[in-house]
Amino acid sequence: MKPFPALVFLLLSASSLAQPKQLSVKEFLKLSSSDTTSYAVKGVVSKIRSTSSGSFYLQDDSGTLLVYGIQDGKGSSFKQMDISKGDTLTVLGRFTLYAGTTKEMKDGRLIAKSDGPEHNLSFYDRLERKPSFKGKTGKEADEAFRAWVQQNLRKPGASGKVSLRFVVGRNGGVQEVQITKRAENEALNEEALRVVKSSPKWKPAKADGAPVRTNHYITVVFD
Repeated sequence: MKPFPALVFLLLSASSLAQPKQLSVKEFLKLSSSDTTSYAVKGVVSKIRSTSSGSFYLQDDSGTLLVYGIQDGKGSSFKQMDISKGDTLTVLGRFTLYAGTTKEMKDGRLIAKSDGPEHNLSFYDRLERKPSFKGKTGKEADEAFRAWVQQNLRKPGASGKVSLRFVVGRNGGVQEVQITKRAENEALNEEALRVVKSSPKWKPAKADGAPVRTNHYITVVFD
């Protein structure tokens, strides 16, 4: 019966060793680049830098940490991990000094996630600044653009409707204009494309302090 307590002690020791030490962002950023130990850091996603590389900024009361190349151990992509700005994450990884200047956690592993208050909002609703056209924003911008299009149509003497999709780029220009529902009269389709492509520049939307692309839809009416 005497070995039993020793066995319990060994099991408890192994369990404690399996738990990574958790550091604050400030403590993590003070680590040496020669330290190969993986540490856990918990914070809130303050900004998503790139969904393709899985990089974002994690913030707690002590500072902000760049996490580059997040993984979840299942081979999931960043989008599949469903990480949004405002979510609370615990990530595990090593300190890295990139290019001798950038302090970051590279190839961190996601070990816990709690959705933030804005997690289920649409991309458009998360924008810190909505796209604007001639001083109007949001739905009013779409209405102002629709009015501008109708005023600048060259009517070919036929009636019909043409539905289009377009993108307001990061520089405010109208791009990637495509017809989603054509009119029977091809002249109407050509004129709808022409007038939408000739749009004055918009003021682009902004997210995380930077301009972003936004999708828009319009139906051009010929009567």
